[in-house]
Amino acid sequence: MFRTLLICTVFAVAAPAFANPASDPSPSSTETPAMTKKANAMMKTSTAAYADVLSRGLTPGAEGVALFDYAQAKANGDHETIKAFIAEQVALTPSTMTDPEATAYWANLYNAVTLDVVLDDYPIKSIRSLGSFSSGPWKREVVTVEGETLSLDNIEHDILRVDYATPYIHYMVNCASFGCPNLRNELWTADGLDEDQKVAASDFINSDRGVMIRKDGRIAVSKIYNWFAADFGDSEDDLRAHLAQRATGARLKALSTGAKFKGSHYNWDLNQPK
Repeated sequence: MFRTLLICTVFAVAAPAFANPASDPSPSSTETPAMTKKANAMMKTSTAAYADVLSRGLTPGAEGVALFDYAQAKANGDHETIKAFIAEQVALTPSTMTDPEATAYWANLYNAVTLDVVLDDYPIKSIRSLGSFSSGPWKREVVTVEGETLSLDNIEHDILRVDYATPYIHYMVNCASFGCPNLRNELWTADGLDEDQKVAASDFINSDRGVMIRKDGRIAVSKIYNWFAADFGDSEDDLRAHLAQRATGARLKALSTGAKFKGSHYNWDLNQPK
């Protein structure tokens, strides 16, 4: 989807550029190697600073939920660090990246923007309170990347779930809620992405937030598996197989012995320490 939009944009502006090339000097004529080196160094610094925010700001809570200290981030300047990271990320060109690089890029951007929009209005009890009628901030246009203005929904549903489609996308993005797969305490990277996705999936599936064994032996799952059912296969058996790949212990036994699915759940409380 994003790649298609970029192609259309390029063709729309190409004709004037070819008509008078002298009127559009090459960026290389004004940018020196020293300037490029300085810009790259600043970006590395911003990325490292944001990674430090994640490692300091996240602590484990009940049910294995990763809790982010929004109050601390608001008070100690970490919010500005998050904004600086976003500003530098949107200056990049994900259309030129490999699929693993772009997948990591978009997931990191989504998570950083989510933190940013929550912190802009913090204190709040739930991200859903940021929109009218508890609709949340997801349709709000929040960033511009390669000339395209995007919302969080665009990033998740039109880019990640379309251009880089895999069930594991759902374990990479975090919506600032208890019911969501954890916000990672480090950035996603192309190196080791497949394995890191599987670890994130395992963490979620092996928690009650993902898969809960009811007292009657039946299985209740996160509403994520209902909302995005098609991403996990065409049937209940496909979902069962997906969950069983990463499940352990009692969850694996229930899934493998044909325990029935019954009910779903999701907690929209903000993922912060109580």
